[in-house]
Amino acid sequence: MFARRAHALSTSEPALAAVATAGTLLLCGLASTKLGVTCVLVPLGAVLGYILLRRPVAMTALVVGLAILCEGSTFGLLTFTSNLYTSIYKNLTPLDGLVVLMLISIGWDVSRNRRQLQLPRVLVLPSIFLALGMLAGAITGWGSGQSIKFVVLSENLLLYLLLLPLAVANLNVDRRQIKLLLGGAFALAIVKAVLGLLEVSSGHGVSIEGSVTLTYYEPAANWLITIGVLVIFAAIVARVRPPLWMLLGSPLLVASLLLSYRRSFWIAAVLGLMLVFLLGTSPVGRRMLVPTALLIAGAILLLGSINFQSQLPIVKRATSLSPTDLQSNVEDRYRLDERANVLAEIKRHPISGLGIAVPWQATVRTLSTEHEAGRQYVHFAALYFWLKLGILGLFAYISIIVASMVLAWRAWRRSREPMLRAFALASLCGAAGLVVLDTTASFTGVDARFTVIFGAQLGLLALLVRTAPVPAEDAPEELAAPA
Repeated sequence: MFARRAHALSTSEPALAAVATAGTLLLCGLASTKLGVTCVLVPLGAVLGYILLRRPVAMTALVVGLAILCEGSTFGLLTFTSNLYTSIYKNLTPLDGLVVLMLISIGWDVSRNRRQLQLPRVLVLPSIFLALGMLAGAITGWGSGQSIKFVVLSENLLLYLLLLPLAVANLNVDRRQIKLLLGGAFALAIVKAVLGLLEVSSGHGVSIEGSVTLTYYEPAANWLITIGVLVIFAAIVARVRPPLWMLLGSPLLVASLLLSYRRSFWIAAVLGLMLVFLLGTSPVGRRMLVPTALLIAGAILLLGSINFQSQLPIVKRATSLSPTDLQSNVEDRYRLDERANVLAEIKRHPISGLGIAVPWQATVRTLSTEHEAGRQYVHFAALYFWLKLGILGLFAYISIIVASMVLAWRAWRRSREPMLRAFALASLCGAAGLVVLDTTASFTGVDARFTVIFGAQLGLLALLVRTAPVPAEDAPEELAAPA
């Protein structure tokens, strides 16, 4: 009798939910006429926030999805999405609030379900270096005259890098759910590619080379699309048939990346593709890596010698990588001058660095141009970490990159599902490309959206390692250590 009543109740839940939804909307409509929309949206937002706090996977997908979809001020379409990154207090943004809610949601889920907190061994050393570096950078910055509140709040993006991988690694998901999350990320990459191509075709994008517009200037979308391209290539190299919708969307990814005109991402993508080919093929295919590299180098040299290169924006952008063009380009020359000045500052403060929120000075070379807040930024991530956090910051950055490669390698070698293996291999080869990216601009721990995506990616790789079947002989050494 009780079972029949429970079954009847469960089958009536959709109808009850529909009635409750209709009644809620009716009450909201009546209330908004009396109290205004804001008075209605605030409690509804609070209820929605509470629901999401109790569903950490949904909360994580929401925060990362918003960081992917919502572009900054450089994107001409859907300009309202940049409000997610508008400063509301001391450089803190709504994205910071969402990340905090996500961390609370995951922590609450671990606590109330009494799960053991998992701390992947490979992330222990990077976390220690980064935490100590943040402490040292804050103390040094405060000692240089900066407000302690401003210094602490300026470390918000570094806090992303510290906590996001550990938090995502503690999500209570199985491998089927991980595949769904990765499929959703790939779908978002296709959506971003379509929006980027619409940006170019409508002429709303940022101008490049004085004549054409690009898809995405900011790194988040370009990184996601690069990983998507590497995933498809890794699947093809492994002779795995990806879903048809992924194959149909891959030309859009390539077109968007090509029309981004971001030379560093082109180089990272080519390097990643070569590494995927090297690691993912048979020994016969690996022997073809050297001839392929020589062919690519020959093609670059050939493009540089053809007279018509200036007629094609893509070729013109590629040939601008030559040393003479780097010297003549104002922005590229600025990077060289900036690096000389930053290296001089590090030479004067090799152990402590300058500290958080302390600007570097142009004492060695006069800058060709000035940028807003440019003295707080470095176009080289390893030097940025060293300058801001001291020598511990340099160790933290190097160990984070190495840890990302180790996690990706272990996830690739342990996984049995073809598309999960393709994601892990793409992440491994993409991490090598990230080293190239971070030598031309600082993204890791510096750009908010990129750091959210990269932190979630590290967490997913840790989940793949933790949920994969482990050979008995590897168990004592490889398993994650409970905190």
